[in-house]
Amino acid sequence: MSNMVLILHFIVAVAVIGVIVLQGPKGEGLGSIGGGGARLFHGPKPRETLLLRVTSTLAILFGATSLYLILTHYANPVR
Repeated sequence: MSNMVLILHFIVAVAVIGVIVLQGPKGEGLGSIGGGGARLFHGPKPRETLLLRVTSTLAILFGATSLYLILTHYANPVR
């Protein structure tokens, strides 16, 4: 069981990295000071919303698998 969770943990870790890389930049930085902040008043695009939800879900799953692996390791330490 622990090996399955470890494999799932690895897959989720790679998926989190991939989804984060797919996301675009969130802000314009200092470019919005000169009048380029028209995007400020528009809502997020549907793609950005989907990627945010997928990232959040994968992050929660990553945390849950991490917690499970830590608890099972310390409950049955190999010595």
